[in-house]
Amino acid sequence: MRIRLRWKILLFTVPPLLALTFGTLAMVNHSVTEQVQTTVRQDLRRASAVFEDMVAARTRELAVAGMVIVQDPRFFSVLTLPNTGQDVQLRATVTGVADEFNRITGSEVFEVVDTKNRTLGSVGRSTVAKASRAKLVRSALTGHPVTGVLIDANRHYLVSVTPVTAGGRLVGALVLGEGIRRDLALKLRDLTHSEVTFLCGSAVTGTTLGSDVVRATAAAALERPPAAAGRTDAAAHVFEVHAPHETYLTIAAPIPGSDPASGQLYLIQRSLDSETAVLREMQKNLSLLGAVAALLALLAGLLVANMVVAPLRRLVRGAEEMERGNYDYDLRVPSHDEVGYLTARFLDMRKQQRTYVRSLEELARVKSEFISVASHELRTPISIIRCYHELMADQELGPITEAQENALVAIDDSLTRLSRIAENATLMSQIDSRRLVLKRAPHDLASIVAEAIAAATATAGERSVAVSTDIDGALDLAEVDGTQLAHALAQLISNGIRFTPDGGAVRVQATHDDRTDEIVIAVEDSGVGIAPERQARVFERAMTLGDSIHHHSSSTLDFNSAGLGLGLATARGIVEAHGGTITLTSEVGRGSRFEIRVPARDHFLEAAA
Repeated sequence: MRIRLRWKILLFTVPPLLALTFGTLAMVNHSVTEQVQTTVRQDLRRASAVFEDMVAARTRELAVAGMVIVQDPRFFSVLTLPNTGQDVQLRATVTGVADEFNRITGSEVFEVVDTKNRTLGSVGRSTVAKASRAKLVRSALTGHPVTGVLIDANRHYLVSVTPVTAGGRLVGALVLGEGIRRDLALKLRDLTHSEVTFLCGSAVTGTTLGSDVVRATAAAALERPPAAAGRTDAAAHVFEVHAPHETYLTIAAPIPGSDPASGQLYLIQRSLDSETAVLREMQKNLSLLGAVAALLALLAGLLVANMVVAPLRRLVRGAEEMERGNYDYDLRVPSHDEVGYLTARFLDMRKQQRTYVRSLEELARVKSEFISVASHELRTPISIIRCYHELMADQELGPITEAQENALVAIDDSLTRLSRIAENATLMSQIDSRRLVLKRAPHDLASIVAEAIAAATATAGERSVAVSTDIDGALDLAEVDGTQLAHALAQLISNGIRFTPDGGAVRVQATHDDRTDEIVIAVEDSGVGIAPERQARVFERAMTLGDSIHHHSSSTLDFNSAGLGLGLATARGIVEAHGGTITLTSEVGRGSRFEIRVPARDHFLEAAA
């Protein structure tokens, strides 16, 4: 399939522009997306670091407060009192002293225990079970303060346990603590703009999220190994949590100071949907920009294609007009580029072509007039010679000998040939100058075919070529010029006889095509055929089917001999004058078929009537 130049230009201009545009937009979108993801991960790492710093700072504050309190004589002196473990008065005294100190520290957990981990006083807002604090108390009673995360009833506490000494001996311990709950999560969210959740196993001890998101978050966190607290590669543990309506980027790590195996985790999250809202808006704008760019690329391609194709199309149109004989078609290509140069050269060529065609037309006119005049002039001497020939043949000028009679026969044959040549030349001249006038009248097609066969076989001499006919008996009268059509048909039959070897056959068929209301006459021979490269030129004037070696002046249709080349051209001219067509199908070695199609009625005369 032939692709037009306009589409070729569009194909080689628009797709590269679109590829460049959308490639650039895709790279921008990818870079921005990567940058957003990286920024969110970095923010999560910073939020994790902030939380761990907050825990460390609060733990230090508790430790310092504990050290200050246990060194105050008012505090440690009460622990030197006798203690039986059931002394209510002692507990009341210790509680009173502890309450005074807790008014200063404001600790959520403020408990005083003896060396056996028995509670002597508890004045904080929360209390912890003896079993929950036992491990840390035992460590502190070795003589060194300890800090850590205490778990009590699925709640977290940052605690500092400080040993109390009096007179160089351990008399108890002070437990200070702060709860890790939703208030801490809210404070951390205000600082880091991240969502915070605290987990104790599968239980949530504090969160800034809704319950449905918390459940999805807890389940996802427990399925993944948490990052170790304080690690700098926490980004490796950033994962996505798909909540019912949002997706969160999450960091999960053990709460600083807790046992990593105890499942005490903190989760810091950022909503990926919220963070990428601007990105989605940007993607929307990029998509719109891509659509605009695609439209502009298409318009630019069309503009470029039109700028290139439009002048070329005018050149093509100018060439077509030249074929029709119009040499004045306005090209109107004002550009001075390569197309303008081509147009200028085309105009020069057209001018030269017009001069050349006019000279050929003049030459053809002169030649046609010469042939017409020459053939007309030949008729006078031919008529005179024929008159004297008849006088001598009738012995009006005296008796003739046998030799003279033979000479008169030869003269008669030559006159017949010369008359036929003159008639064909005159007819060809009329056809060339479009002066052939037809005398249409109703004719029986069978009589026309018979007349043509008689004229053709009259010159066949002793050739042994069978000529047969196949005429549809239902044919009506055809409105044609009988003489001219018979002449054209005789030329085709003569051509078939000439190029069919003896023993061959020429068949003439005549039918009526009801679909087109045309008379169809076919002349088919079993002769030598015509080579494909010569078939297009057989109807040209002076086109001989033989070669010069076989050309001679035989008065008969000798096999494969050459004539003047006017027969087929004359036949075509007569058929086309009738408004019909003549076609050829041939195969070398298997013969040729000429088919004439002419209207059965003169529709122009019918319309005029």
